[in-house]
Parts: sequence; C-alpha cells; structure tokens
Amino acid sequence: MKKLLLIFSLASIISCQVLDQKQHTAATTFLVPLGNTITTSGVAITLDAVLEDSRCPRNTTCIWEGRAVVKISITHPKQKIRELTVVFKNQEQSIITRTEDAVFTALKLLPYPGGATSKKLGYQLQVSYKKSTN
Repeated sequence: MKKLLLIFSLASIISCQVLDQKQHTAATTFLVPLGNTITTSGVAITLDAVLEDSRCPRNTTCIWEGRAVVKISITHPKQKIRELTVVFKNQEQSIITRTEDAVFTALKLLPYPGGATSKKLGYQLQVSYKKSTN
C-alpha cells in the first residue's frame, strides 16, 4: 500500500510540473537601438528618444537612484501608431502593448551608466516578447 501511495504521489507531482510548464511559455528578449525599428510578430517598436537618464552610475553612492525616461512608438496591424513615454525606475517593467497572442514588456534601457563600455555603446531598449497561453 505504501508503494502504491508513493507512486501515486510521484505521478501527481510530475503531472503538475508538466501542466505548469505548458502554462508558462518562455519570453524572448530583443534590443531596439535608438532611432531604429524592430518588428516582431507584426508589432513594430521604435526607440524614438531618450528624454532623461539620471540613473546613478555603477560603483558610486547616490542620494537618489535616478531614472531613465524614453519615448517609443508602437504600431501593429490593428492599431494606429501609438507614442508612449516609459519611465524606468527601481527596476520596474512596463507592458507597452498586447496583441491577441502576445505581450510586449519594456524591461530596461541599456547601457546602464558607468563603466567603460557604456560610453562606447548607444542606447538600446530591451523588450520582452511573450506569447499568450489563451
């Protein structure tokens, strides 16, 4: 009886894990360079401008953590062009658009201030694209 109960318990755990994996599809991330447009799944995202970047540089002590503010344009077949202002503060992420089968989230503005590479690279918006599980 104990063996049967153990087998049943293991089968339940495995089936729950498989169900959980089906419900959570992995997100894909991509970068949108300043002034460029990237199109994914029919949605075009343009990083139009960096309006503010007052984020505290790495390896420094700041009173205020700062923030980054960007202006983006989004188009997809069922909508007109939308312009959005996205504020990045305290590692918050913003859903910037949804389609029938996907969600697009602005993750962060790169590069983060500080370090030698941040001076060489231009700004890029990191975006997450995740298919809906409807």
